[in-house]
Amino acid sequence: MKVRCGSCRNQFEVPGAGRYACPVCGSVNAVRDTNGSEDPVEPSVGGYQAAPGVVPGGGVIPGGGAPPPPPPQPDLPMPKIECPECGFTFIVGMIATATCPNCSAEVSTGIEEEAVAE
Repeated sequence: MKVRCGSCRNQFEVPGAGRYACPVCGSVNAVRDTNGSEDPVEPSVGGYQAAPGVVPGGGVIPGGGAPPPPPPQPDLPMPKIECPECGFTFIVGMIATATCPNCSAEVSTGIEEEAVAE
């Protein structure tokens, strides 16, 4: 029977089920028995057992493995400032003075102290 290497995708001949090294790259490939048995084939990815909810051949079982929703977006965009000492641009929160992560200089963000207290 012909099999395809999971690493280099080279096709090579094997006598049957077992573990065989690829003649090109040397990766060990597990070959399953395909004699038409009634046992369901477990889904696999790259020769390893697939995660629950994965359909053989790719995809996901509907409702059985949907990805989580994206995180919520912040209400206001975070302000970016540029360090006057080194020119490094970085994001700051709602603070009046920030320390540059590149050169450690104290940088005024332009946000009023009163706005920070609210």
